[in-house]
Amino acid sequence: MAKTKTVDATSQNSNASAAYNKRRGPMFANRKDKYNKEARKAANELLKQRKADGTLYKYKASRPPQANYKRGAPTGEAEQTGSRGQQQKRLRVERQQTQATGDLKIQARKLWEVLRRGDLDDEQRQAKMVEMMDLLRGRFKEVTFKHDMSRIVQSCVKHGNEQQRMEIAAELKGSYVELSRSLYGRHILLRLLKYSPKCRADIIRSFYGHVRKLIRHKDAAAVLEECYAVYANGGQRWNLAAELYGSEFAIFKDSGEGGPKSLDAVLEKTPQKRATVLASLKGTLKPLLEKGTVQHSIVHRALLDYLRHVQDAGERQEMVEAMRDLVVEVLHTREGAHAGMLCLLHGNNKDRKAMLKSFKPYLQRICCEEYGYAVLVEALDCLDDTVFVNKTLLQDVCALMDQLLADQYGRRIPLYILCGRSPHYVGSDALQVLVENDAVKAATSKKDPAVRRRELTAHISPAMIKWASANIVEALFDAMPSQAICETLLRAHGDKTALWARVLDLVAASVSDLGDAHVLINPIANRVVANCIIAEHSRPKSADSALPDLPESNPPFGSDVLDALVRSNQLVDAACAAAFPVRCLLESPVTAERTKSLLSPHVQSITTAMAGAKHRKRVYEAILELLA
Repeated sequence: MAKTKTVDATSQNSNASAAYNKRRGPMFANRKDKYNKEARKAANELLKQRKADGTLYKYKASRPPQANYKRGAPTGEAEQTGSRGQQQKRLRVERQQTQATGDLKIQARKLWEVLRRGDLDDEQRQAKMVEMMDLLRGRFKEVTFKHDMSRIVQSCVKHGNEQQRMEIAAELKGSYVELSRSLYGRHILLRLLKYSPKCRADIIRSFYGHVRKLIRHKDAAAVLEECYAVYANGGQRWNLAAELYGSEFAIFKDSGEGGPKSLDAVLEKTPQKRATVLASLKGTLKPLLEKGTVQHSIVHRALLDYLRHVQDAGERQEMVEAMRDLVVEVLHTREGAHAGMLCLLHGNNKDRKAMLKSFKPYLQRICCEEYGYAVLVEALDCLDDTVFVNKTLLQDVCALMDQLLADQYGRRIPLYILCGRSPHYVGSDALQVLVENDAVKAATSKKDPAVRRRELTAHISPAMIKWASANIVEALFDAMPSQAICETLLRAHGDKTALWARVLDLVAASVSDLGDAHVLINPIANRVVANCIIAEHSRPKSADSALPDLPESNPPFGSDVLDALVRSNQLVDAACAAAFPVRCLLESPVTAERTKSLLSPHVQSITTAMAGAKHRKRVYEAILELLA
């Protein structure tokens, strides 16, 4: 029975659909037959008939006009009262006039439209400022929390004189904390901090006792960061940051002469406070890390102090795990970068790899940060898995080689791999952190540092040689790139024959034709050649030197330079031009005897050239002394 009912229902639906299609017109009489020529023909005839009768667009022609339509009123009334925009403006003014400060807002906006114009001279703008101050005097606190009036007060602070700014600040005094929490009012505080130096101390002082609450507030934290990072002095910074160490520091301020100005000084003076301070720091940092709001430098200082002074390994590991995905957000400040280095140092392999992966999308920016590059140096210094480092970090570094080697800080990453902890290429702050934590690395790392360095150098050397070969002519005469050329020639692994041959071609060029543009005379380029000559016979003085040993496959730099000069008959010309590499050839035990025998017959020519020279007198004197 059920099956029969189903069939009957289907049949009824089919009949109803057919009837509906029939009512819609002949074209839909049989929808299943897509090629029903009779139905299509009937439909076309019907369309032609409607076009001829003028009834095809009957509905559109009968619609009422929609222009100047006013909601809730007939069309005729809307046309009489003006356009829709004019009506909305009139209604807005009427609404403002019903408010307590309505007339004040209307007058202030009219003055503001003139005050903020860029074509006003100082006298005209000051006249408008006087009018604005007369209008708003005594009512600044009343209007600063309004979004439209906040912009007007900001313009008053920007365009007013010092007396007018102080008058505005005097009216707002006592409500600075409340203003900092306001979405619109906080901008007035930022303007006062920027344009009124006399107000800064009062604004900063008003935040004392409220730092722990303000740092968790989105709007207030931005004002607090501006105070701490830009305008506060050392004592004020300590007073703001100390509140994160406990309620005692929020109540009692001891930043006068002789008072502590850092957590190190506090714990040295009262070591019994360590547990209390660290517990308070952890309680402050934990909700900030959970929310991911760690971009402010005052938070970076607190984080660094916690990581430096916490002694329990479990608590330190808990903080490192919480920071695993947030280290990338703190690298733009000195304290944040230092904290990031400690997170990498004390984290386990899982933490370190997660941090390195989070750096990948922002690698170029981190490399070129004044402080951020140091975190990458720490990663290269402590991670044993060089294959993972190459895959995650070095492949992208190689792809960005042109941009990094042209940047003051970006070049430090590839040069650190080649040269190790050379003070020429790694900042003193980063070096200090690396040295301080060598004991921790020795306990956590299983790979010898020399082995790690060789593996990293092998990964980056092909890209360095490729870059140097492509940019040899331009880079040799530019200060920063020339250092990269020199270190590539000295320390990169692999075949450098073609690269060194291009340098020798420049060495063999005519000295008299090129003059100061010659690679041996130019003060930047000749340092590259001279350092290569010196490196042939000099080695690090001790096994623990910051500089790694040079590869055994390096070419004989000094001998090759001397041979190139002899073949091109440029040795005497170079000596007469006081080329610094010639002095290096005379001082090198590898080439000294041969160079001296070639130049001794030309001492008189060198002396004559020295008499007529205006520069490089000391090089001339050294060459003649070595030839004597």
